Amino acid sequence: MDLLLEIGTEELPASAVNGGIAQLEGNLPSMLEHVRLDFDSIRVMGSPRRLAALVAGLPEATRGAVHKKKGPPLSAARNADGSWSPAAQGFARSQGVETENLVVEETPGGEYMFVITETEGEAATEALTGLLEALVRSLRFGRSMRWGEGEERFSRPVRWLVAMLDEKVLDFGFGELRSSDWTYGHRYLSKGALQVPDPSSYERILEEGFVVADHDRRRQSIIGSAETACAGAGLLPVLEGAVLDEVVQLVEWPGVLLGRFEDRFLELPREVLVHAMEDHQRYFPVEGRNGEIQACFLAVHNGDPAQAEVIRTGHERVLAARLADAEFFYREDLKRPLAERLKELEHVVYQSELGSMAEKSGRLSTLVTRIGESLGLEVDIIERARRAASIAKCDLVTHMVVEFPVLQGIVGSIYARQTGEDERVAAAVAEQYLPRRLGDVLPATVEGALLSLAEKADNLAASFGLGHVPTGSEDPYALRRQSLGMCLIMIDRGFLLSVTDMVRASAAELAAEAHGFTWSEDAERAFYEFFTGRERVYFNERGNRYDLVEAVLHVDWDRPLTALRRLEALGEARDSGQLERLYTCFERCHNISRGQETGEVSLELLSEDAELEVYRILVDVEKKVEMALGHLDYSSALEGLAELCGPIDTLFDEILIMADDLEVRRNRLSLLAHIDELHNLVADFTVLTWD
Repeated sequence: MDLLLEIGTEELPASAVNGGIAQLEGNLPSMLEHVRLDFDSIRVMGSPRRLAALVAGLPEATRGAVHKKKGPPLSAARNADGSWSPAAQGFARSQGVETENLVVEETPGGEYMFVITETEGEAATEALTGLLEALVRSLRFGRSMRWGEGEERFSRPVRWLVAMLDEKVLDFGFGELRSSDWTYGHRYLSKGALQVPDPSSYERILEEGFVVADHDRRRQSIIGSAETACAGAGLLPVLEGAVLDEVVQLVEWPGVLLGRFEDRFLELPREVLVHAMEDHQRYFPVEGRNGEIQACFLAVHNGDPAQAEVIRTGHERVLAARLADAEFFYREDLKRPLAERLKELEHVVYQSELGSMAEKSGRLSTLVTRIGESLGLEVDIIERARRAASIAKCDLVTHMVVEFPVLQGIVGSIYARQTGEDERVAAAVAEQYLPRRLGDVLPATVEGALLSLAEKADNLAASFGLGHVPTGSEDPYALRRQSLGMCLIMIDRGFLLSVTDMVRASAAELAAEAHGFTWSEDAERAFYEFFTGRERVYFNERGNRYDLVEAVLHVDWDRPLTALRRLEALGEARDSGQLERLYTCFERCHNISRGQETGEVSLELLSEDAELEVYRILVDVEKKVEMALGHLDYSSALEGLAELCGPIDTLFDEILIMADDLEVRRNRLSLLAHIDELHNLVADFTVLTWD
């Protein structure tokens, strides 16, 4: 049997459609399993006015269930004469059965008494009625609303429900609505309600009502139509993924039009043109075969194809007005060099407690200098980074960024280049916010990498110093993204930098500006917990074992570059078997010396050949490990430690560590404690596991 569920609504936001689809895909299989209903496949679909699910291959009834209730052990259930004990009789009564129905089964703990009952499956129609109501009520959205007199909540008002098992309507309710076999097509192109005879006819019936229910089919239709519209003119569509994902959920009967705008607008920077089309109007830019943007755009509409020319003209007028505004802003902004706007930043608040953007620009200049000097970079690079930092926020007071805030940094870079700044300075201004999101590109210039690190360190210091610590669901200042961005930049660039040093340096500058800002121990503790949490997520998502990640972060969280190299060395050592051998050596030393009184090792108290051999090798290994750590060669450090494994085995085989002579015992324990400590210079071996 096949099942159809459709939730018909007022127009949903694209985010709600995508969220609803994801929830149906996640919740429905588990809910079917919960009621013991098998199925062959599930398809979930969504559009602006509906969320739907098609389930194929359902049985007529749920699976039966076998329930086992464990009772007393057999030894306590039988008397010496073989009769049932009071314990067995009481257990049988509590389960509503006779003692003759008790069953003996073998368990890991021995033989026990059980009561086994079997429950027959119920009709699929009965199970599905409650399931569908629970499924609809389970859907949650970022913003929900109530309507009418009911208390039910949904992203937008629910107007109809369809629920069918083959040709049979499944009756359930949501608010004042009852399910039926009647759906509705396109709001304007379709006429009246449409009756669905069975689930297999659902998509066909909707297409007769000018609705493509399957969002994947709408996506392919838009892509195909866009390519067709451009092909005749020798053009190529630029279909940005996020915009395409949104547009797919804004239309039910997609049509694609090729519109045009005046060639003069091509004088605007590409970034401005693309933003005006994509972000403001959800249009798609068009390129020529040479990759240059053309005076054309693609608009996806949900209207009557017969009115295509009228729709096209309307879109062209809307975009022309938007581009005319951008053209005016661009020309006005370029009348002054970008750097001349620095004074205006004194009137732009960074955060209410932390002064102006002019002060932030000064801090960024100081921070990039400190970071560059700590890395030993050339003076010219540091000077360009300082220049970029000083003008990085100037575009905040331009007409263009006031109108298009998402272009901050990008507009500054364009204006810096247009007004004669060094190309690398201009590039760094654009790169200050990179990466803007997960998977985004990283700064391509050293200057941009320095500025981006300074920007993020300053934001982290400001937020944690003020107690603005992100929670599980709230991160208004995007600190998670910025922390991850710092990790990625340092690893990508090979920058051996301390995160704490950068954040403390920013905090010191903030405190010196006398805004009542302080960097407390609580702030530093909260920052440590937050930043290590982001590193933990990042390293785990790269496929590293959780215990290796913990072993590294316990000893080296502050420098993401070295943390990664330690992790890579540990992973290779584990794969080769070396790490398990090292762990055995470490564990023997750690377990016996832990909590004992230890100190410096006295050579005079080492009298046995085995302990003298361990000491001799330890002196040599310690030098090798320290040298390897100095060169960030953690694989060599592990190889050095491996030289101790054999001698340690011999030591434990031939010598009694806990000698009767207290001085000898303490000295031997001190030798083992020193080996313990040497291992933990590479990683925290105490958290390694071997599951």
